[in-house]
Amino acid sequence: MRKISVIFLLVLIASTSFAQLSERLNDTSVYNIGARPLKGSKVLTFGFNMNQSVFDNYNDLRQGGLISGKYFIKDDVAVRGGIRITKESTTSKGDVDPTNFPTVKSTSSKASVREYVLVPGLEKHFSNKNIFDVYAGGDLYLGFKREVNKDEIDYVDGDFDHYSAKTPSTLVGLGGVVGFNVFVLNLPLSVGMEYGLQGLWTLGGKTHVESEQRVGGVTTSQDYYTQTTDGAGNADPYQYSKLKKRSTTWDTNSNFRLILNIYFN
Repeated sequence: MRKISVIFLLVLIASTSFAQLSERLNDTSVYNIGARPLKGSKVLTFGFNMNQSVFDNYNDLRQGGLISGKYFIKDDVAVRGGIRITKESTTSKGDVDPTNFPTVKSTSSKASVREYVLVPGLEKHFSNKNIFDVYAGGDLYLGFKREVNKDEIDYVDGDFDHYSAKTPSTLVGLGGVVGFNVFVLNLPLSVGMEYGLQGLWTLGGKTHVESEQRVGGVTTSQDYYTQTTDGAGNADPYQYSKLKKRSTTWDTNSNFRLILNIYFN
């Protein structure tokens, strides 16, 4: 009797195991996928671009990188934007000791670079029932840059040599992106990925040179435009009385970023 009971029990266990291996039941589980943003939420955004983009619009913690963030005007619509302000300047001016340079009276120089960048944008978020927060968006790029170099030498006899070079440029662009975020537990954090199409137009970039010299009481001056390289990328030795310069770049996946978002209510 005991043997029969043991055999019956083994058969029952084997049947149950086989049933578990051969049958599958759907599990309707509900997962807590974190603190999704709502209307009024503010977001500090960091991004690491996997490609060498001409222009990036996320804070990647580099010196001179954009400060970027988002603000949800609706539960599923966010205004995004970035800003960068960069200025470097070096100036010098002094009277020359005549011991070693008896003909030079004074010198002065100035080198400066200023850059202002604005990247306003808008993004639309889709179903908030999925684990992935999927969105699509667009950006407008506005950048302004100006480089200035000045050198002046004044001599004791009244002669002088003055040189000035100014290089302004403007960057205008459009970008379309799609991306997704995954929320981290119940923390106000999400990580994700973003990629898309980007078009950029760089206007200007030519250098305006003005120089004036006086040698032996005779004054001469020059006023012309120049550029470092021509359209083929070769060194350009010419001086131009009039010069137009523009460059255009269109790329898919030019922005392929890993994203970290930190949310504030």
